[in-house]
Amino acid sequence: MISALRSLTARVIVVLALAALIPTLAIGAFTFFRVRTDLEREVVRGNLALVRALGAGLDATLQDARRAVEIAAATWADGRTSAAPADDADRRATARLLGRLGRDIPVLSRLVIVDGDGAVVAGGPLPAGVDLAARSFGGYVGDALFVDGHPRVPLVVQARSRTGELVGFFVAEIDLGFVSEALGAARLGRGARVVVVDGQGTPVARSDGQPPGGPSWRGRPAVDRALGAAAEGHLSTGGVVAVFRNLASYQSLRGVRRAIVLEQPERDAYAAAADTRRTTILAALIALAAALLLGAWLAARLTRPLGALAAHADAIARGDTAGPPVTGPGEIGHLARRLDEMAQRIGERAELQAALARGDRLASVGVMSAQVAHEINNPLTTVLGYAKLLAEDKPDDHPDRAGLDLIAGEAARMKTIVAGLLDYARADKGEDRGPCDPTSVAHHVAALVAPGLRKARVTLAVDVAGAPAVAIDPHALQQVLVNLVHNAAQAMPDGGAVTLGWVRLPGDLAIALDVTDDGPGIAPADRARVFDPFFTTKAPGAGTGLGLAVVKHLVARAGGAVEVVDAPPGKGARFRVTLPRA
Repeated sequence: MISALRSLTARVIVVLALAALIPTLAIGAFTFFRVRTDLEREVVRGNLALVRALGAGLDATLQDARRAVEIAAATWADGRTSAAPADDADRRATARLLGRLGRDIPVLSRLVIVDGDGAVVAGGPLPAGVDLAARSFGGYVGDALFVDGHPRVPLVVQARSRTGELVGFFVAEIDLGFVSEALGAARLGRGARVVVVDGQGTPVARSDGQPPGGPSWRGRPAVDRALGAAAEGHLSTGGVVAVFRNLASYQSLRGVRRAIVLEQPERDAYAAAADTRRTTILAALIALAAALLLGAWLAARLTRPLGALAAHADAIARGDTAGPPVTGPGEIGHLARRLDEMAQRIGERAELQAALARGDRLASVGVMSAQVAHEINNPLTTVLGYAKLLAEDKPDDHPDRAGLDLIAGEAARMKTIVAGLLDYARADKGEDRGPCDPTSVAHHVAALVAPGLRKARVTLAVDVAGAPAVAIDPHALQQVLVNLVHNAAQAMPDGGAVTLGWVRLPGDLAIALDVTDDGPGIAPADRARVFDPFFTTKAPGAGTGLGLAVVKHLVARAGGAVEVVDAPPGKGARFRVTLPRA
């Protein structure tokens, strides 16, 4: 596991993942911070604007109601004097005034007229909580009162004549239900609610549909701050962002302890920031996945050729310089080409060293050939001489004559072979190249190898009838065919068949002599090496590896060529000797 993590593939993937993830997270964090900051500013600004608008609407309604009552009080006072009692006409005029005021100002739920002595002139009893003795100065709006669960606020206006004489009081009761309607119609953000509280913290109106009144909201940070503030403000606490405005900041409501508060959960107020955070995380995950896929692809592109280079280097270290070329991008491809060039040079150097070693061996063969020729040439001459001498005393029909002639011929061939060993290490000096009749040579070879083939349970089929003469020394051709037939027989330890035939080649400038056996054949990798001196596939002690080298040498001296070709189906190896026609 640790080695896998330390591999180049893992490192490339990790680097690319970090390269994609770090900028994404950094940009996302910066974007989230900016969005959150801007949202906080805009949420506070927008909610404050809404609170101002709602407060201004509340102030305008109350101000309009007060001015209407003030105008009605002044109108009523102009038609009255403190000394004159009210007659029927005055009472009818007062009733008309009250009716018109009730129609024009729908928020007025009650209107009472009191004379200067405190007696009720019209409209019924005074609202609860109104003390004219304590509130005898100009018009004012008192604290909210709850009548049958509905918030009401008293309005007291002095009725003075044009001379400034106090004639009476107009006491109105304003229904604050319009505030709840205004709050309910406001376009609030998700999860937001607006509440108007009086000086005691009791909700006077709410936007969430809940009835006003109930327990005081004193103790809530936003309500306490709103009632204690001189104007407006905001705060965030307990996961809620709140903006507020003290209604006493309005000119018409100065001195009245009442406030309007808008609360909204932070998760709703800053939903765009949360969306940005989720988008950033999603983008980071997508970037990470893309980086991992890209990293895996690039790592494969990098490590596959590197692995192939390592395997190629190992093959070169083992001596195999003929491996397939390695390709790769950029510097890896350049390194692969240099490694291939190095392998080629190493192979060339190995071939040169093998050639030098082969030259040394051939030089040794030349020295040994000279020594062999010197040591056995005289005994062979003696054997040849005595064989010929004995054959001269025998008539042609004597039973020993054929054997003596065969001994003399083989002794002569042995002298030729010994001389050939010496010639193999020397340059060509233009020996005799025929003409040679391949038919007669082939039949003579068949007679020579017949005893050995019978012992090896191998049959030889000769089919060279009609073959034209070729340009090669007959003794050289005989040695070539004997070596090839012997090799074929040795390849079939359990017996088999050998065929010696010929083929006319295109152009009729040369012919081919084929030696085919039923053996296991020759591996493709060994076909180019079977003619190298001392190369053999036989068991140790079963061969020297010089036979085919001698064959190649003799054929090359005659201007021909020898090679291993594909045998027909069911056959083993086929050696083809190509010789020019004489």
